[in-house]
Amino acid sequence: MDISAIMVHVDASQSVEARLCHAVALAGSFNATLIGLLSLSADEPAWVYRTADGRRERQAYAPDLGAACEAAREAFDIATEAATFAVDWRVGEGAPTDAIQCEGRLADLLIVGQPDRLNADSDVARHFVETAILSSGRPVLVIPQGPLPDASTFPYGSIVVAWNGTRESARALHDALPLLKRATQVDVVSCIPPYARRKAELSPPAYAANWLARHGVHASMVEMVLERSADIGESLLAIAGQRRADLLVCGAYGRGLLREELLGGVTDTVLRHATIPTLFSY
Repeated sequence: MDISAIMVHVDASQSVEARLCHAVALAGSFNATLIGLLSLSADEPAWVYRTADGRRERQAYAPDLGAACEAAREAFDIATEAATFAVDWRVGEGAPTDAIQCEGRLADLLIVGQPDRLNADSDVARHFVETAILSSGRPVLVIPQGPLPDASTFPYGSIVVAWNGTRESARALHDALPLLKRATQVDVVSCIPPYARRKAELSPPAYAANWLARHGVHASMVEMVLERSADIGESLLAIAGQRRADLLVCGAYGRGLLREELLGGVTDTVLRHATIPTLFSY
């Protein structure tokens, strides 16, 4: 299995440059087609529906959509100007959450930006990323807010894989294999909490290492020491920092609420606070 098509969500935000930097580097590494995805409409934040004049207030400060679309396309064109791989451009219909589900199935890997907690529309961005992870049927690479990456990190030399023995972690391991094969260091972190270690359906961490070995990937085992009150997500991010990881691989876990899927606790912690790219699979 390899990556032949990568789709990156493109908008007019300040974080798009880092997103495109990762997308272009990965497409070059895999000689994959890079597809830029733009949505012509915008989701509305929840507060719009809480006030009588919400929609009017939203329209009063919302940026001109046409100008934003032009800026997004220009950013994509500049980023791919010297590309030696195939490039495509897609304009999704409907809201961004609809576009990422529909158009995303054209690709093997989706790249989106981490929700900006300081942005007034962060709830919108978070819902968009959640939808991409839980509903697109594709692995999703979330690029964090922050400075542009060093070119030497590609194609992600050091990777930390979170493993708790579930279907989701097995799916994430499988989806990350093309990246893992190119890494120089792979660490499998056992995230199984003490109270769950006797569950017969959970595969032990050695299974992950054995599966990787059969695909030619050597992995080191790292045991997460968890106190009962410890936050698994925060502990996982700390280990990724200690191992100087360029990429974190993590299964995503959803929980139902009012017929919508929301990300569970550990996944939400990693999504919000990761300072390195994270590959989520569901």
